[in-house]
Amino acid sequence: MLIAEDEILIRLDIADTLREQGWEVVETGTAGDALAVLARDQQFEMVLTDVHMPGAYTGLDLARMVKRSYRHIKVAVMSGQHRPTDDDRHLFDLFLQKPVLDLVSALSPLAGNIDD
Repeated sequence: MLIAEDEILIRLDIADTLREQGWEVVETGTAGDALAVLARDQQFEMVLTDVHMPGAYTGLDLARMVKRSYRHIKVAVMSGQHRPTDDDRHLFDLFLQKPVLDLVSALSPLAGNIDD
């Protein structure tokens, strides 16, 4: 799983929770950093991103690029402020409204047989 979340405490909490469940996790603080990781390693099965991110790209930009260039990767988008529009829904496989109280259960529709 590749996580793109700029709030470090939230990112650490998400990463720790997923690692406790056996997931292999790579963390980034911006969508641009996540794209750089994907350019080097396309073996991720899922990207989890916040919508509002610092830098040149938002989480929705990241989702759009993942869906266009890495079709095998599932995308989960989360936000406490953004509500997806009908135009946004093709950019991700799952939308999570923050705060996400049970992340593992929330991601389970996408996880399927993913165990890393």
